[in-house]
Amino acid sequence: MKRVITVSAMAACAVLAYAVASFSNVFVKTYNVDANSPLGKASCSVCHVGKHGGKLNPYGKDMQSTMKAEHSHKLTAEILHKLDNIDSTKTGKKNIEKIKAGLNPGVD
Repeated sequence: MKRVITVSAMAACAVLAYAVASFSNVFVKTYNVDANSPLGKASCSVCHVGKHGGKLNPYGKDMQSTMKAEHSHKLTAEILHKLDNIDSTKTGKKNIEKIKAGLNPGVD
């Protein structure tokens, strides 16, 4: 029984890692983010409070709401572009302005 639980947990972790990587890849490809830039290195923290996932930051919460509204479990360029003209962090700059400036839309 322990072996079944262990194998199941490992499979779940692999699926989660794949999902996280695919979300990050969609963001990078959609906005042509240089992997060596601060925004490119932000990885999970574009949407999450921490570098390794977990609690969502304001941009991540807006993304989650948009995905729910679109009835989608898959992040797409179209969903990301629906967030472009929003100011998720309420700093006075739209998300797209921050992204073009190489800033993290969930933090800066």
